[in-house]
Amino acid sequence: MDQAKHLGNLSFNIWSKMKDMVPYSPLILDPNTAHPLLILSEDLTSVRGVEEEEEEEEEEELPDNPERFDGHPLVLGSEGFNSGTHSWEVQVTDSTVWALAPPTDLSLKKELQRVRVDLDWNRGKLSFSDPDTNTHIHTFTHTFTERMFPYIITLGEVQILPLKVCVTVDQSR
Repeated sequence: MDQAKHLGNLSFNIWSKMKDMVPYSPLILDPNTAHPLLILSEDLTSVRGVEEEEEEEEEEELPDNPERFDGHPLVLGSEGFNSGTHSWEVQVTDSTVWALAPPTDLSLKKELQRVRVDLDWNRGKLSFSDPDTNTHIHTFTHTFTERMFPYIITLGEVQILPLKVCVTVDQSR
């Protein structure tokens, strides 16, 4: 048996098989900031608005956190960014009302299924695109001076999509 061939790559081979079974989300939501009318999934990667009959029940269960938003149905990402580049995709299919950035009078020409968010903190760019058609939607430019937290406003349901991990392996050896 060629131990170097089989055991030398054992960790990598196990990781390669497991990466498809364990999704990695580039962003998780912070339940301490979630508006009382929002419900987060157990894995903190999706959020939905509370139905009217659920409203009273859900509001009573939430602790009174000073970080919690009470003006708009808003939730922040759990991690803020103060340098580098960061990307994530959000599925917005089931939500008719949503926002992923500061308000703007931008109007979309078609209904989107997913939105890709790209933050280049060092260059001061926050860009949005349609990953299904690879079409640019809008870019905000600003000199960022403070930590940026991803945020989502919704009355429906939106989900942070897991990253697809791509690994290329040189099999020529």
